[in-house]
Amino acid sequence: MYAVISDIHGNLEALEAVLADMPDGVETVYCLGDVVGYGASPNECCELVRERGMPTISGNHDLAVTDLSTDLNWFNPVAAAAVLWTREQLSEENAEFLRTRPRTISTEGAIFVHGSIRDPDEYITTSSAAEENLKLLKSRHPGLPVCFFGHTHVKAVAPPPPDDAVLDKGRFDLGVDGPYLLNPGSVGQPRDGDPFASYVLVEEGNVGVAENGRPAGPVVTYRSVEYDIERAQAKIRAAGLPEMLAERLAIGR
Repeated sequence: MYAVISDIHGNLEALEAVLADMPDGVETVYCLGDVVGYGASPNECCELVRERGMPTISGNHDLAVTDLSTDLNWFNPVAAAAVLWTREQLSEENAEFLRTRPRTISTEGAIFVHGSIRDPDEYITTSSAAEENLKLLKSRHPGLPVCFFGHTHVKAVAPPPPDDAVLDKGRFDLGVDGPYLLNPGSVGQPRDGDPFASYVLVEEGNVGVAENGRPAGPVVTYRSVEYDIERAQAKIRAAGLPEMLAERLAIGR
């Protein structure tokens, strides 16, 4: 069993709650990037990720914070302000960690990206973008059942799993009619209307038997975790970061 998290964005309270929620059987936690940005605890989040030995991808905020040549005109004013603040706070050791992470991680059972297979900064928000990336997944990684992606802060599975792949609410057998693109949602700044921190658990191999008697493939389970939002908000306000960054945590937008 392993876990996949994404878009922590300097929210230590959310990250700690997610890690505490994980069962003892989790052997590895893959992080899809954007450890920092927006939230008020960038060093603490980096250090926790490093201490846990998480295979981690560099997200666009991670690179913007650590690469001073980044054109911040690509960021909205609130995000740019958070980038500049985080640059001032981040230790050189943590900055070096973020800037030297890969943009993609592959295993025998999955590929992990920040934005998409074709572009690490692409937002997969439309059916056409999903279809195009699924074609690339099939051609570049034949037989691989899933690509995990982040960046949008929205939980998503494409294509929608058929009925015989749904084992329970929020639990899917990825061995049925794959491959799939799967977004675990955001740990530190959800944008799908659910303020709880989100991540997924993945059970590899024949972990069960589907209703039709077929051995089950990799099984993904979404987890939503309540955390101390008010404390995270208080830290953002105390740091002098834009008020919007505190307000949005309570509504998941």
